[in-house]
Amino acid sequence: MALLLRKTWIFSAIITLIIFVNECVWCSNDYNLLRDEPLQLVKPDIQHKQLILNHDYVKTLYQIEGPVAVAAIVGKYHSGKSFLLNQLMGKRQGFGFNIGPFVKPETMGIWMWGKPLPVTLSSGQNISLIFLDTEGFAANNVSESYDAKIFAVATLLSSYLIYNSVKIIDQADMDYLELLARRTQLFALRSQMSRAKWASDFNHDLLTFPPLMWVVQDFVQAIGDDKSPKEWLQGMMDSSTWESEDHRISLLDVFESVNCHTLFFPATRKDLLQDLSQAREEDLTAEYKLERDNLLQKLRLGIIPKGKNDRPMTGPELATLIDILVTAANEGSLAQVPSRWHGFIQDMKQSAVQDCFKFYDTDMEVLHEKHLHGAINQHELLEWHEMAKKKTLRLLQQVLFGLEHVYVESSKEMNSTIQENFEKANEMNEKKIKLRCGEIQNRQELQVEEVLSQLSLPVQTSSLLGTYNGALSGAITGYAELLEQLEETTAYRKHLHQLKASVENVKNSYLFKNSKALEAMFENASKAAVAELKLLTMHPSQDPMTPNDLKRLIKKSSEKVLDRFRRDTEHFHKEKEYDVYMNVVQNGFTEVAKGCELRNNNLLKSTLDSKIHDLTEQMKANTDATKAPLPMNETALDHILYSETAKVLDRFSQDLDEFKDLPAFQEGILLLTKSLHYVCGERRHENMAAYQHEVGVPLDIAKRIALLSADRYDTVFSITLYIKEICLLNLNEGKAANWPVYLKISIIERYMANDADIQKLIYDRQGIYSAIIGFIQWLRWNMDYFKSFVIS
Repeated sequence: MALLLRKTWIFSAIITLIIFVNECVWCSNDYNLLRDEPLQLVKPDIQHKQLILNHDYVKTLYQIEGPVAVAAIVGKYHSGKSFLLNQLMGKRQGFGFNIGPFVKPETMGIWMWGKPLPVTLSSGQNISLIFLDTEGFAANNVSESYDAKIFAVATLLSSYLIYNSVKIIDQADMDYLELLARRTQLFALRSQMSRAKWASDFNHDLLTFPPLMWVVQDFVQAIGDDKSPKEWLQGMMDSSTWESEDHRISLLDVFESVNCHTLFFPATRKDLLQDLSQAREEDLTAEYKLERDNLLQKLRLGIIPKGKNDRPMTGPELATLIDILVTAANEGSLAQVPSRWHGFIQDMKQSAVQDCFKFYDTDMEVLHEKHLHGAINQHELLEWHEMAKKKTLRLLQQVLFGLEHVYVESSKEMNSTIQENFEKANEMNEKKIKLRCGEIQNRQELQVEEVLSQLSLPVQTSSLLGTYNGALSGAITGYAELLEQLEETTAYRKHLHQLKASVENVKNSYLFKNSKALEAMFENASKAAVAELKLLTMHPSQDPMTPNDLKRLIKKSSEKVLDRFRRDTEHFHKEKEYDVYMNVVQNGFTEVAKGCELRNNNLLKSTLDSKIHDLTEQMKANTDATKAPLPMNETALDHILYSETAKVLDRFSQDLDEFKDLPAFQEGILLLTKSLHYVCGERRHENMAAYQHEVGVPLDIAKRIALLSADRYDTVFSITLYIKEICLLNLNEGKAANWPVYLKISIIERYMANDADIQKLIYDRQGIYSAIIGFIQWLRWNMDYFKSFVIS
């Protein structure tokens, strides 16, 4: 900081020395006779609308005989213009242009510092540098037209223009400067066209625009990207617009060159900032002084004399120019050359309407070119038309000034022609609006569809809707931005509604496609899950699994497959199809589990069949004739058969205990029991056969006796009873005499059932008659048996 202060003071000393030397050199201009104080060259009238020239102060310029250059400063009021000029002139602490500490504007009109600053240019040319301070723009109760007059006079007078702003350059500043510059450009053009007030040596260079230096005071922001203030301003002009996107701000189209310079806060104390006229050089910040001196250096390097006919303008010529510009500003344009005026009056009777309509048509063409001959907002078109018509009628009035009767007739014809032309233009514009709105609608629809087409289906419905909503918002925003100036038209609203309806259909189409893709994805995932579960639950062998092992296998496999299904569909858990296909998967798992159980049960049945066969064979082996010789006492035989049956059943239960809860096991028990009962029956049958073999002779004797006496018995009951009695009598006399009666009866019944002769006797006596008589005989036999039983 100390080094910065030291350099600043050195630079200030050099500048002061240069000024002193110049003042010594240029004493030939009698600068000492000039007043070293501010002089008000131009002041406003009472209504603050017109400019009043102070001729006494303007005459001061006649004392400056050599080349003159004018540095004028313009900008909004209370933006620090006067203080900046004082700094550039080297005026310090209360000496210089007045600086107001209050909100009310201090400077009125245009002020000149009475004593110019002698400067030697880099070319070696010596000039007098005149500083002009101007009334600030945008003050209360001051019209824009008045500001434009001040700006136009100051700009066209100066050979170096400083536009002053505070803190930042914003859109409003550029808009306002662009507006003032364009109006000044038109003013200069009209002034050139009306050159009667100029001398015979008229030259249009007098009304060219000077270089522009945009100074931003109290600047503290960082520009960034290592840009210079000039590059920053150029970038802002390139990216900013005025009135519409079709008109880029380009001050270079008006000014000879455009530069920018920033100044830091001149002071940090509040009392000094309120009244900078009290600030001494040592009160100013080092940054401000350094940047101020750099600005002064740019001014000295960039200043050139005001030119006229390729030579520098002198003080008297500058005084004349001020008079001309002020008068022209008050009148609106300079007067025509009298010699041409008379001829123009003669011609305007025939050509006034035609020429003025060309003005209207040209003015309307500006609007169409501004919109590239496309659609125009109807309100803007009407407004521009009304403005162009007013300007055209005003121009017609000016052209026919003094010929009131001609003007009245011409204005009627002009109004009719303009209205007819406007109706055609308006009708064509409506078609362009419809065409433009339809074109933008189609473009935005395609953009929405293109955004959705980038999605790789399936996607989450929420994601699709989010993408759609973003695309819809972008489409509507784009539609609104591209058709901003047409938003009040019926076509705009109609096509906006159609746009929303159309993209809604596009959305529904993609929702349907996504739904199908989701269903396909879920279906494939569910099928894969069920197929994998089937694979995982395949029996590794033909042996049945225990219920617990089977449950564990199914559970473990189901969890694994279900986890895979969740992973395969992990981004789609919130979809409505997810729960449906989760149920499909779980139902599939249930079917697979049932299939596993059925398959396992079939394997178990096969195992059980084999087991039953083996145990049955074991039963047969343990009860055959080698283990139980026949005939045997039935009680003993029953004991053996019961014991072996119990062992076999117990062995079955032990070997297959893990399957006891399965239906196949219960079926197996029944089959085994049935098989064992069959073996037991066979053993009992064999035992009876063995007993029958023992008494075969007595039974054959009894049969022969029965056959001889069979004719006496005519019913089934009677013949059967008779044979049994004969057989029993024969058995009671042999080795079977001591056998149990039930055993002997069983032997007899078995013998009768297996003997063909006996069965023929019984068969021959069957019939209704035999049945009835036999029933009666049976009743009588039972009664006799009952009586004998009671008596005994």
